[in-house]
Amino acid sequence: MITKLEQHQIDLFPTYVKKWVDIGLNTEPTDMIEAVKAIKGAYAKAGIPEPEYFIGPVNSPHEGAVAEALLNYHVKNKTNFKNGADLNRRVLEEVKQFDNGTLPFKLGSVSISNQIYGSQEYWLSYYDYFMKECGLDLNLVEPLIALSKVCGWWTPLSNVAIIQHRAEEIHRDNENRLHNENGPAVKFRGENNASNVYAVHGVRVSKKVIDRDYGVAEIESENNAEVRRVMIDLYGQSKYIVDSGAQVVHTDDFGTLYRKEIPGDEPLMMVKVVNSTQEPDGTFKDYWIRVDPNAYGGLKTARAAVASTWRDQDAERSFVFKNPEDYNPDIET
Repeated sequence: MITKLEQHQIDLFPTYVKKWVDIGLNTEPTDMIEAVKAIKGAYAKAGIPEPEYFIGPVNSPHEGAVAEALLNYHVKNKTNFKNGADLNRRVLEEVKQFDNGTLPFKLGSVSISNQIYGSQEYWLSYYDYFMKECGLDLNLVEPLIALSKVCGWWTPLSNVAIIQHRAEEIHRDNENRLHNENGPAVKFRGENNASNVYAVHGVRVSKKVIDRDYGVAEIESENNAEVRRVMIDLYGQSKYIVDSGAQVVHTDDFGTLYRKEIPGDEPLMMVKVVNSTQEPDGTFKDYWIRVDPNAYGGLKTARAAVASTWRDQDAERSFVFKNPEDYNPDIET
């Protein structure tokens, strides 16, 4: 029994974190030969007869689910096929037919519930560490560790296994959250995008949001506050203020303060100011600045809103002007 880790063992934690994050972020195509070898090993360790047939590689969890449904159909209908290669070729072709609507028969429901996460089985890092650094006998999972390094998700079935490619692209922000404002954060191979993951700074959204295929009505009917914030940001905060008919709170020489109530969230407040520098065509450009509605005990004037944007560079980001009336520039540039 292990009751304590030595410091040199603890110091290795970051090494294993990086190793398994890199495995999970690997976007190389599946190595079918090594995947088959590892799957056979996993079945053997579990005391189950190894699969006779291997399907794949399919491109995504969606295609894996369709392939499983196709196999169920063929078993039920006692379909004849020449050999394993013929079955694989047939299923892969029928997956394409299913996606483009030309499959000559109807399938039942498709589901990813039987799929295992392959390269994204992060729990394997725990066993990998304790096997290698603490000498524990955990070799039952060795084939799964080997498999995680060569393929994406997969489906273990009786006498057959379905193998998937890893994702083709994985995008993250500087805090390592899934993030892509202009496409899938996780993009799978193949033409069907049903498995693609769309996210902005870790918040899961629909493809429709990333495509900007929505308006004010869709924003205001969204019940999830995090998703609604993403929708407002991508729509454009100032555009949303204008298009949604936000309330004008106050206007003075410093600008115009707007407030938009958002159910279940803090109100969106922005101050519209005018650039002091004239444009080449003689006009003056408007700028919109988002402000903290709680500044100075609750913003009530445009002057206070502009004053609240001036902050010290201390840990608390304190107000430069302790009283908003102290903000009174002689010249604006």
